[in-house]
Amino acid sequence: MTNTFIDAKTDLVGESINASVCIIGAGAAGITLARELAPSVADVVLVESGGLSLDGPTQALYSGQNLGLKYHDLLSSRLRYFGGTTNHWGGYCRYNDPIDYRGRPKLDVPRWPFDETVLAPFITRAAAQLGLEFAYFDPATRLSKLGEDTDALIDDASTGLMTKIFQISSKTRFAKIYGNELARLHNLRTYLNLSVTDIQLSESGRNVTAVTARTLTGKTVKITANTFVLACHAIENARLLLASNSQSPTGIGNRYDHVGRYFMDHVHVSGTKMIPSSSFPSLYNFYYLQSLGVNANISFTDPALQEMGILQYYCRFLPVYADEGVKPAMRRLQGKLWEPFDPESLDDLAMVLSDLPGATRLARSAAGGAPKPQYFNLQHRIEQAPNPESRILLSAKRDALGNRQADLMWRLNDVDYRTFRLGQQKIVAELSALGLGRFMVEELHDDYIDEHAIGHYHHIGTTRMAARAEDGVVDPNCRVFNVDNLYVAGSSTFPTAGYSGPTMMIIALALRLADHLKQSKAGN
Repeated sequence: MTNTFIDAKTDLVGESINASVCIIGAGAAGITLARELAPSVADVVLVESGGLSLDGPTQALYSGQNLGLKYHDLLSSRLRYFGGTTNHWGGYCRYNDPIDYRGRPKLDVPRWPFDETVLAPFITRAAAQLGLEFAYFDPATRLSKLGEDTDALIDDASTGLMTKIFQISSKTRFAKIYGNELARLHNLRTYLNLSVTDIQLSESGRNVTAVTARTLTGKTVKITANTFVLACHAIENARLLLASNSQSPTGIGNRYDHVGRYFMDHVHVSGTKMIPSSSFPSLYNFYYLQSLGVNANISFTDPALQEMGILQYYCRFLPVYADEGVKPAMRRLQGKLWEPFDPESLDDLAMVLSDLPGATRLARSAAGGAPKPQYFNLQHRIEQAPNPESRILLSAKRDALGNRQADLMWRLNDVDYRTFRLGQQKIVAELSALGLGRFMVEELHDDYIDEHAIGHYHHIGTTRMAARAEDGVVDPNCRVFNVDNLYVAGSSTFPTAGYSGPTMMIIALALRLADHLKQSKAGN
């Protein structure tokens, strides 16, 4: 990489930086914006808190407490270095469904400020950048390409059920994929190890005049620009807006108390076993299709969701081939195959022989087949409702740069609980009626869900888009309401979580924002 990557801890950086456009955060959104803007907008800077690899002191700036339901450690659920969370992204991609853009008033779910047709061309561009063929989001087309029997799809057997698939992109590490390209862009400077800590507004509050950034070595840098874009991540975007409160005690963009609220994730709960019949299609075996680079799940049609009055739901079928203990015993035996005899291996051999049919199924599945499992564990997955009580809060504790830490109050609500319960009921009833299996049902009551709910590291909401300032933080072009030159990028702007993983949608929205900034001549 060339010297357009500048380490802010060195003497190459003084007390000030000036640019036409300042992008804060070098993850999926920030890198996409930089790639799109730098060829046509003079003097773009990309500011990244970390370096080119993970380091402990910088990552520790993400420390925070979980105040609500049990959640992932906030220190490990995001990555604070060049490339952001694309550095551990699994590549799962899918576009939003039409229902995701439409308001569902009975569920207190807001509408997006535009419909699916507005984002469609940008989603197509995002898919292409990720090496995906857009036609392959259609289950029949994709599965046929893989040689699978598309007659086995659940869609034709039930009016309410449908198959939804994710494609899995191999273009997941943006630092590696785009680093050299960014380094060659003459209009772009990328500053590393520089953390933005405060946003200053003009006296009227209508413009950002500068942002303050600091290094962990004690240097303070003032950045001025004509246009600023926060592309830090849902938690960090909210923290910066809330903490920049020198002119307003509640922070920037928070006149109507929306900043930090509506934190959402895609939530899953495991419960209920299904003993499949010979008719259950192998294409819904999660591990089998995953080995082919695809993930297929059973979900509901938009009319079925509306009729049941629930959020997006889908069921993932995780196969269990052998009794507990057989798989680790087989792994240990395999590892000792060429070693001198170990008497302890007799215990592992006895474990395998005690369930030889299960061990055989495991071996076949490891070889890429899809043998019939003993049973499937059902994993119920939902979009989370946009709940104002699920939110980011500033802590009294401060990080190494002197900023207040961001804590998470993660909460589910009655709509979430209802979606889990009715989703499972519908799946069990429909698949039983079709003769696809027998079920050992686990009741999904509220306490069970609270205890077993797991997030996907998909941090969504906290600075949501809306048509009016009364309803959100940013407008349909992702500009902070009533601040002319401050924009927000990333999944923090999503009004709803939808069914799909956020990364491809983040890229699509960043492409749309880049086009808007170029057309509005934001760098001038």
